[in-house]
Amino acid sequence: MRVLLIALFVVHGVCMAQEWPARPIRLIIPFPAGTTDILGRAYATRAQLGQPVVTENVPGASGAIGYQRVARAAPDGYTLAVASTGTFAVSPSVNPKVGYDPLRDFTPIAMYTRLPIVLVVHPDTPAQNVKELIDHAKRHPGELNYASVSPGTTSHILGEMMKLQAGIDVVHIPYKGGAPALTALLAGEVHLLFSSLIEAMPHIQSGRIRALGVADARRVAALPNVPTLPELGLAMDTPIWYGLFAPAGTPEPIVRRIAADLQRVAGNDDMKRFLAGQGGEATFLGPEPFREHLARELDKYGRVVREAMLSAN
Repeated sequence: MRVLLIALFVVHGVCMAQEWPARPIRLIIPFPAGTTDILGRAYATRAQLGQPVVTENVPGASGAIGYQRVARAAPDGYTLAVASTGTFAVSPSVNPKVGYDPLRDFTPIAMYTRLPIVLVVHPDTPAQNVKELIDHAKRHPGELNYASVSPGTTSHILGEMMKLQAGIDVVHIPYKGGAPALTALLAGEVHLLFSSLIEAMPHIQSGRIRALGVADARRVAALPNVPTLPELGLAMDTPIWYGLFAPAGTPEPIVRRIAADLQRVAGNDDMKRFLAGQGGEATFLGPEPFREHLARELDKYGRVVREAMLSAN
């Protein structure tokens, strides 16, 4: 009987995949605007799945409301989500009550974008480079502060990583979103911020903020003179990745089909030019390698959270 049920399930999944998609696909973007919205729409407008991919912004609770909705959706390929390092590798470690488990509640489809994080400072900050920043912080503990997008986000954990590795005391000032954090830096309310390059680049180019280092293993083509933090002795190879996820239990044939389309988009010259213009990089990691990468990221950031005793409170 059990063998028969399994066989029926497999046949049902194959038939569903053959008929799919019969209606538009909903792509949940769990933020109102910003990098996740830009990159989610970048895929949706280029998708070729036989039906439109319609974006829906479901903001709230640092992405948790949107992700909880996707986790509860039917695993039929008609509800997807955009997720990133911050929401799926950092937040669950910082906040155990976030309301979703990235590995248990979702099926990874593919990673398609890699985006550098840059350490930027207000021009009045008494440091022209990372060494001077660290030296000043050591001479004046607690004087400097750094902004984060909100507690438990990538910008928060990178600030704590820098503090731990450099042995410095810098005060964390949380904000409610990337735009308010960057606005605070531009206004001189805070001294430094780990920002996505998409959001920081226009202000770096205008001279309103100064880039000191890139949290990546390689330099950014758009900022060739800005060193990487690993070059400067900080083990912070921590670019942000973005990818698509479906509810757990989504049939494998559907997952493979979406992944193949995402691979096509990531390899498209138009997408590469678009991301390069935003300071990003088109990349691709399929379902199983992406799941393995996510598991490693959860372990990596989980160790930092425990060592720094971070919480979302």
